[in-house]
Amino acid sequence: MRKIFKRKEIYKVKSLSIDPATMGEPHSADEYQRRGMAFYARKQFNKAASDLTNAISLDKNHLDAYYCLGMVMKALGRKDEASAAFNQVINLISANHANHTSKFDMLRRLALGHINEMNQGDWNLEKEIWKRIA
Repeated sequence: MRKIFKRKEIYKVKSLSIDPATMGEPHSADEYQRRGMAFYARKQFNKAASDLTNAISLDKNHLDAYYCLGMVMKALGRKDEASAAFNQVINLISANHANHTSKFDMLRRLALGHINEMNQGDWNLEKEIWKRIA
């Protein structure tokens, strides 16, 4: 029998280091957000929360920092603070991005899904998805 598919070779890809210790001291909201996510990736949630809070203090409209802070607070089991961060994402998108692009729509749905999961145990986005299709 002849093989239909050839075996593919898998090559190792060198990824960028996400070690927060090598990132240097942040000076902008974006840099704090990136380092905060590097801490989050290493499960150093308290350091991540601190950096993300600093990012937000520098830029009150930093959607990614609020979303990431929600993820960190959720990982720490701090549901109220996580919900507040995710709600802030939803509020900022509603206030500043009336012409929702797909990125903002997806970010809003993700934030809503996390809130639903923490409160209801399910992402429960069926209505949200169907109202976009209809």
